Amino acid sequence: MKFITILLIAVVTTSNAFSPATNAALSTTKYRGGDDAGGRNNNARARVNIKSSSSSENNEADNDNSCSIPMASFNLIKGAVGSGVLSLPAGVAAIGDVKSALIPASSMLFTLGAISAYTFHLLGRLTVVANVESADDDSSASKVTSIGQLWEKEIGASSSWLISAAIFLTCFGTCLAYSIILGDTLTSLAQTFGINGLFATRRANIAAISLVGVYPLSCLKSLAALAPVSLTGIVGILITCVVMAIRALPGGPYSSTAAVGATNYLASLSADLRPSFGVIGLRSPKSLLVLSSMTATAFLVHMAGPEVYQTLQNPTLARFGKLSAIGFGSTALISAFMMAVGFFTFGGSCKGMILNNYSTLDAGATICRLLMGVSLLGSYAFLANAMKKAWYEIFYKGQEISDKIHYRTSKMFISILTSLALMISDAGFVVSVTGALLGSALIYMVPSFIFLKSTRRRMNNGSLTSTRVLKVERLWNKFLIGLGGILALAGAGMSVVNTFFPHLL
Repeated sequence: MKFITILLIAVVTTSNAFSPATNAALSTTKYRGGDDAGGRNNNARARVNIKSSSSSENNEADNDNSCSIPMASFNLIKGAVGSGVLSLPAGVAAIGDVKSALIPASSMLFTLGAISAYTFHLLGRLTVVANVESADDDSSASKVTSIGQLWEKEIGASSSWLISAAIFLTCFGTCLAYSIILGDTLTSLAQTFGINGLFATRRANIAAISLVGVYPLSCLKSLAALAPVSLTGIVGILITCVVMAIRALPGGPYSSTAAVGATNYLASLSADLRPSFGVIGLRSPKSLLVLSSMTATAFLVHMAGPEVYQTLQNPTLARFGKLSAIGFGSTALISAFMMAVGFFTFGGSCKGMILNNYSTLDAGATICRLLMGVSLLGSYAFLANAMKKAWYEIFYKGQEISDKIHYRTSKMFISILTSLALMISDAGFVVSVTGALLGSALIYMVPSFIFLKSTRRRMNNGSLTSTRVLKVERLWNKFLIGLGGILALAGAGMSVVNTFFPHLL
C-alpha cells in the first residue's frame, strides 16, 4: 500500500505535458481577451481562441515557440498515440480469432489513417485562407489557431456551441476510459504486490483513485505544476511496445509451446484471458465497424490542426503536408504494430485494455502498468480541465466562473465519471463509442463541412474559380461527411452489439 501511495505522489511531478489535442481543447473555451488578474472576463462574448494575447504578442510567440518538422511530428505522434492504441487488439478480436483477421484490420487502419491525414491537412489549407482574408480585412487581426474559429468564420458563431459540445464529450469519454483503465491498473498492481482484501477489488480502487487522485487534480485552477516537459506517456508506450513484442515471440511465456523449464504465465491466467485462436474463425464484415470506431481515437488530433500549422517553422502548405504525412504515417505504423503483437499473443481473448490480459506475475507488464498509470493520471487533470471549460463555454458563456461553480462542477463530473466507471468495466467499449460518435465527427465531418462552406462562399464572391479538380474535391468531401455519419451511427451500434450481444455477430 505504501508503494501505491508513493506512486500517486510521484504522478504529480511526472505527468504528461500538453499534447496538441489537449492544448486545443483547453484553449477552445477561453474568453476572448482572456481573464484579468482579478479573474474577470474582459469580453462577455466568448470565442474559440487558442491565444488570448494581442496580435503583436501572438507574432512574437509564433517566433519563439515555432517547431521544426521533426519536433512538430513528434508532438503530433505523442498527441495521437495514447492509451487508445491498447484497445486496438480487441478491435481485431471482434473481427475474428484467426491471424488472417489482421489483414482487413490493418487495411482499414491505414486507409482511415490516410483519410485522417487528408482532413488534418485540409484544416491547414483552411487556416491559410482564413489568415489571408483576415489580414485583408484587418491588418491587426490575430491568426486563426483553432478549429472553432474556422467554424465561426464559415458557419457562424450561433452554432459554435457544437464544437464546444464535441470537445466536451470527447474529453468526457476519454476521462471515463481513463477511470476504467486506472481502476484495472491499480487492481493488477495490488495483486502483483500481494495486497488482498478491499484494495484488491476493482470497485474500491476506482473509488480510491477518484477520491485521492482524480478529484484533487481536477480541482486545480492552475495546471502549471503538471506542465513540465515529461516523456512519461511516450516512454510508456515505447516500453509497452517492446514488452508486448517480446511476449509475442514464438515459444514465449504466453505460448503453449514454451520450452520446458521456461517461464510460462498461462497457469496464472483465468480462462477468459488465455490465448484463443481458431475457435470462431472470421466474423461478418460488419464487425470491422468496431475496429473503425477504435481507430478514430488513434488519429484524433484535428482539434489542434490550425494551431499546429501556425506554430510550424516557416509554415507553408508543402511543409505542413510533409508534417501530416510523417505524423499520421508514424502513428499508423505504431498503432498497427501494437495491434498486431497484442493480437498475435492473445487472439480472440484480447480485452478492451490489452494490458489486462498479461499476468500479474509478469514483471515487464507490471512496469508497463506503472508507467501507463502515471501517464493517465497526469493526463486526466488536463482532460478534466478541458472538459469543464467546454461546459462553461456552453452553459456559462460570458459569465464569470466563481470558485463555487468551479468546485461544484468538478464534484459533479468526477461523481458521474466514477459512477459510470463502476458500472462499465470494458474500456475498449468506451473507446470505440467515443471514437465512433465523436472521432468520426471531428475527423471526417467537421473539416469537410467547413471546406464545403468556405469554397462555396469564395466561388460565389468570385475569389475562387470553379475547376474540375475543385468539383472532384467537393464531391470527395461530401462523401466524407456521409462516411463519417455512417461510421458514427453504425460503429456505435456495432460497439454496443459486440460488448453486450456478441452472439448476434
